[in-house]
Amino acid sequence: MNLYFLIAKRFLFPKKKFTSSAINFVSFVGLFIGAASIVLSISVLNGFQDILKSESIKLYGQFEIENYSDKADKSIKDYLDSNNHSYSIYNVDELIIISENKQSLIQFKSVTNQSITDFYNLYLTEKHEALYDNEIIIGNALASRLSLDIGDKVKIISKDFKFSSFGVPEAREFIVANIFNNRILRANDSLIFGIIKDSKNKNLSFEFNTSEALNTNLSSKISSWKDRNKQLYEATEIEKKITFFTLSLIILVASFNLSSSIMQITSKKLKDLAILMSLGMNKTGIKIIFIIYSYLIGAGAIFLGIFFAILIINIQNSFALIKLDPEFYLVETLPMNLFIGDIFVLVAGSLVLVGIFSLIPLRFVKDMSPNQIINRQI
Repeated sequence: MNLYFLIAKRFLFPKKKFTSSAINFVSFVGLFIGAASIVLSISVLNGFQDILKSESIKLYGQFEIENYSDKADKSIKDYLDSNNHSYSIYNVDELIIISENKQSLIQFKSVTNQSITDFYNLYLTEKHEALYDNEIIIGNALASRLSLDIGDKVKIISKDFKFSSFGVPEAREFIVANIFNNRILRANDSLIFGIIKDSKNKNLSFEFNTSEALNTNLSSKISSWKDRNKQLYEATEIEKKITFFTLSLIILVASFNLSSSIMQITSKKLKDLAILMSLGMNKTGIKIIFIIYSYLIGAGAIFLGIFFAILIINIQNSFALIKLDPEFYLVETLPMNLFIGDIFVLVAGSLVLVGIFSLIPLRFVKDMSPNQIINRQI
């Protein structure tokens, strides 16, 4: 095998053969660009997907149990309590908020003061202090649309318009105690946090972040952040697959070029091949030489492209050189994250393509013989 490698290496770096070196270089660059482009593009999509996850968890937790029951789900709560994990028991109602002549449909999330401090990660305008029953925390987009500021008063009524005995819709007055900022899923445009006043006769829900608690009592009611954002998450997954497939065409085209390179180098090395076959090397050995030759170009370009992309990702994550407009992208710098699984799929698929296209031009080797080659050269 060492002999095959040395011969393939000699074919790859011929002396005083600029044309052959140029063909090899073009094939190498194509595969390099393809691999680097896929890694960089997928890492950006992974980065935005991570932002979706982290921002969703800040407001809703990683896992949710709808209609929490002390009997059916008590084991999970006991596990979290015994291991000092944070969680939140809450209730959500769809209501209407009114400020002067403006109104909007909202989700009123009733939680505890401890949950606001220990569980939810809200970017608040002012330092958090304990909320009273008549105080709320609203999103900055909702506050801007209703022209509200901290300390202003609003009225909240049921969207079903429950009327009092005087024929007036029942309404409660609240004071805006704080404003949070979180643009993901338009949460700051419709979500309001308040304090649970009375949990009796309410269908409470339960949010937590640790997956270990699921092992204590698996319940069909449990949903993850992916389940609750299924459409958006699946959209990003489809975009990743389309991006991967589209950029893989670069590697496909480069593999065609590599196949052409092997055909040309084979035609240029007919005398060498005749000598090797005269010395006893069989046709399988000739094929092995050119397979090694193709993988020296293909695998080298792919791994170097991946290494270059990983270097760019680390530089961006460390120094944030690429800036974004937070008004459109939610973040100030380009997020990049790479998973080992993505690299494995890229490497496996690329090496399979290189192998296939390296075998195509070698089909005519089976018809070669030393005498035929020598007669062609005379």
